[in-house]
Parts: sequence; structure tokens; C-alpha cells
Amino acid sequence: MSNNSNKNRFEPNSKYFTILIYALFFVLGSLLIYIFVGNFTRTLSLAGYLLSLLSPFFVGAFIAFILYPLVRLFYRRLFIGALHMKSKRGAKWLSILCSYLLAIGAIAVLLVFIIPQIYQSILEITEKLPSWYNSALAFINEFESRHAEWDFIDYSLINERIEAALPMIMDYLTGIMTSLLPVIFTTSMAIVKGIISFIIAVMVSVYMISDHKNIFYHFKRLLYAALPKAHADTVRKILRESSRIFSSFIFGKALDSFIIGIICFICMLIFRFPYAVLISVVVGITNMIPYFGPYIGGLIGGIVIIIVNPVKVIFFAIMILVIQQFDGLFLGPKILGDKTGLKPLWVIFSITIGGSLFGVLGMFLGVPCVAVLSYILHLTIEHFLRKKGVTITPYDHPDEM
Repeated sequence: MSNNSNKNRFEPNSKYFTILIYALFFVLGSLLIYIFVGNFTRTLSLAGYLLSLLSPFFVGAFIAFILYPLVRLFYRRLFIGALHMKSKRGAKWLSILCSYLLAIGAIAVLLVFIIPQIYQSILEITEKLPSWYNSALAFINEFESRHAEWDFIDYSLINERIEAALPMIMDYLTGIMTSLLPVIFTTSMAIVKGIISFIIAVMVSVYMISDHKNIFYHFKRLLYAALPKAHADTVRKILRESSRIFSSFIFGKALDSFIIGIICFICMLIFRFPYAVLISVVVGITNMIPYFGPYIGGLIGGIVIIIVNPVKVIFFAIMILVIQQFDGLFLGPKILGDKTGLKPLWVIFSITIGGSLFGVLGMFLGVPCVAVLSYILHLTIEHFLRKKGVTITPYDHPDEM
């Protein structure tokens, strides 16, 4: 009797239990995909609501990511290294305080000194456009009267193009100036409305910086609990390298562009070029875009200068060429080195694709994103080559044909 009861008793099987769990997750995932895809508009609105709800935390994480290297620099080099503070907690909070004060000071300088000068330069350009327009027409008419025998030049077509183009430019710049004040007012109101979210973001960033080791500890526990150890090690390695690529590229490129902007400003003051602040800011910002950025900034500055003084644009072009050669051959390699590990072909590819998809921001962030994808692809290829027992050695002399 006891033998029959033992035969009919249910014995759990871990293999079938695992299959059951996977089946339940598959059904649940399929159901969620059906719900989200079937109500795609509602899903987008829900995602937008969640992003706006969590935006202070995302902004706080971004602030922490930007300021953490500065905090670490103050902590290690100044308070612990130079001042030999005994209290590490005090050194940490002093480092955070100095970093945030420095960031606030930089923003204040930008708002108080640079932005009003840029606004004034744009205002002057707008006011001088009618006289430049008349001067251009007078120059074309005088040139036509002196060289009427040149039959190969279609003066009527040139006049038609100028008469059509210059009013469009003037209307465009005038529209910018007239819409600038409402934009400033709207932005100010948005800042006032979002002041609470900004305070929360700053508080979140301070907490993330001060307690980053504890945050990493809990994330590591979750990672190793959810994934096998080998996979968790790979994920940590990828995240660590991705963070290094992004931070080193962004900070290195920002420092490089800041120095180039300062050099451009000093050179423009020495050679008395007009609108030194406006053009130097444009050159510095566009320099953040690898390869194409310097030429974009030089082109914009050249257009502004050629309107004011066509002769000076030649010397401005020579100045920009010398500055960019100095940046490309000396300053850039010293600051950036080989932060991304990308060849020039892939840099151009990432700028082109990023710019096509996301505009100027995509041109800038496309390089570190492609660098991260290249690193992940390299790890994947190495993994499969090791599994197959294949070793491929690089060429000893890659420059030979």
C-alpha cells in the first residue's frame, strides 16, 4: 500500500519548473507588447508623462555625471593631496561645494557678460543690414557700368538674385530679433515654473555624487542577482568603458573648444576683427563637432566679416586655418589623445549619420556613441573567435600597399 502511495506522489522537477517560468514570461511579454503596440499613441503619451515625471532625476543624473570628475579632482588633488585634510567626509562635502560654486559662477559669467554682447552684436548686424544692402546694390551697379563690355556676365541675373536674397536675410534676422524677446520671456516663465524641478534635480545630483559608492553597491547586487556572473562581469566592463569614453570625450572636447574659443577671441582683438565675442563663441561651440565643426564656425564667422569688411575676410580665413592646424596637430592630440579609438573613416560616418538623425547634437554625440558600439562589437567578435579557437593577427605593416 505504501509503495502505491509513493508512486502516486508528485515530485517537483526543476527542469519543468524552469520551462514553466519561461513560458509565463513569454506569454506576459507578448501580452505587454500587444497592449503597447496596439495603443501606440497612448503608449507614447504615457511614456512622455513618465519622462516628464522622472525628468528631475534624469537631469540630476546628468549634472552628477558632469560634475563628478571635478568633485573628484578637488577631493584628491586639493583637500586630501595638497591640504592633507584628516576628515574624508569634510573633504568630500567641501569638494562638492566648490564644484557647484564653480559651475554656478561659470553660468553667471555666461549670462552676465557673454550673452548680452552676443545679443548686442546680432542687434548691430540687424540695424546695419539696410546700409549693407544698399552698398551691395551700388557696388553691383558701379561694376556693371565700368565693365559693360563683359558680355559673359549676366548682370540682370546677379541683381535679381541679390535683390531676392538680401531682403530675405534681413527679414530672417529681423524676425529673430523680434521673436527673441518673447522667447526670452517664455523661457523665463518656464524657468520659474520649473524651479522646483531644478532644485530637486540639484538635490538628486548632490546625493548621487555624495553617495555614489552606495548606489554602485546596490546596482552591483542587483546586476549579479539577475544575471550569471560571467554576463554580469561583461555588463560592468561595458558600462565602465562606455562611461570612460563618454566622459573623456565630452570633457576633453569641451576643454579643447574652450581654449580654441579663447585663442580665437585674443587673435580677433589683436587684429581688430569685428564682432570678436560673437564669432569666437560660434567658433568655440562648433569646434565641439569633430572634423567639420571648425570649418562650420569659420564659414559662419567669414560670412559675418565679409559683410562688414570683405578685405578682412582673407586674413580671418588665414587666422582660422592657423588656429585649426594648431588644434589638429598639437592641442587636440595633447588633450584628447585617442579617447574614442575610432579611425577617421568611422568618425566621419558617425558625424554624418548622427547629424542626419539628430542634427547638431547628433553630430557631437555620434562619435562617442559609435565608439561605444564599436567597443561592444569588438567584445562580441572576440568572444565568438575564442569559442571557435580562431586567432587573427593584425598586419605588421598596415601602411604598405
